[in-house]
Amino acid sequence: MCNQCVIEGVKRTMLSRRRLLGGGASAAAALGLAGSALAQDAAKPAVDAGKSLADMAISDLTHELHPDFPTFFGEQQFFMEPKFSYEKDKFNLFELRVNEHTGTHVDAPLHFSADGQSVAEIPVEKLIAPLVVVDIKAKAADDADAQVTPDDIKAWTDANGELPENCCVAMNSGWQQHLDSEKFRNADDKGVMHFPGFHVEAAQMLLEGSAVGIAVDTLSLDFGQSPDFAVHYAWLPEGRWGLECIANLDAMPAVGATLILGAPKHRGGSGGPSRVLALS
Repeated sequence: MCNQCVIEGVKRTMLSRRRLLGGGASAAAALGLAGSALAQDAAKPAVDAGKSLADMAISDLTHELHPDFPTFFGEQQFFMEPKFSYEKDKFNLFELRVNEHTGTHVDAPLHFSADGQSVAEIPVEKLIAPLVVVDIKAKAADDADAQVTPDDIKAWTDANGELPENCCVAMNSGWQQHLDSEKFRNADDKGVMHFPGFHVEAAQMLLEGSAVGIAVDTLSLDFGQSPDFAVHYAWLPEGRWGLECIANLDAMPAVGATLILGAPKHRGGSGGPSRVLALS
């Protein structure tokens, strides 16, 4: 999904809501109201209604996908085969083969449940969410097995106020800096990986509220050496989604940006590579 496609889709949504509101609101106000409506009248709008789209920064939180992108299992999961070339056929076309959980990608509830929502069934109102960034870079620098804990979430709320309704809570561990090296997987001599993730108690804490998603800048919602995928099993079956390998969180404020998840829509899918944008 391209940037422009998503932007145009947001514009159409704003214009539609402007007509519903009688045309009196600005496009940005409509987007703010849209975010509120999508979040079932959330207390905090996803985007500052005083801004026009032209005044907002649009950030790409997606890594470029390529055949050598690191994977959880350590094997190639993205394949790109040329079928037509401009030189020969006057147009270019590639056939793709991809594991759903490759690159910047979404985990649907179905990924870790018997009958949860597939990626095609995630309600669209859950694909636009206020973005909360919890920074654990300092402790991740000291400990590759660092996790987002309830204490980290409490520290965030102490500094920034209550979590926005229907938000996505993202872990910024600084792990993106290792993307092009073996340290991104960080497997030891026994094959056990060591990278940050969410602690199951933090996931359980967030389940008490309205957060629609959690996101990590690593290969898994669970920290690398997790023996049981406790966070996946706690979070996804509750109808929430996860984002793995999210990019560029250093460019995001702790609160105030809006995440737009361009999730794929293949029937029965457990997830898929996604284009993730943020407005701020």
